[in-house]
Amino acid sequence: MEKETQSSKWLNSKEVMKTLKIRACDVVHLREAGKLDFIKQGNAFLLSADSVLKQKQ
Repeated sequence: MEKETQSSKWLNSKEVMKTLKIRACDVVHLREAGKLDFIKQGNAFLLSADSVLKQKQ
């Protein structure tokens, strides 16, 4: 589920791991399941802060 919007804030994987208190592999599983919106910038995945906050609830 790849989306590009300028209005959204993007977090790197380490920030997501800290926010959700999960491991790196769990971030990958959520991303692959389509539960986290992301963009790929170079070799890094940037994840939408909005979708991360939805997972936190």
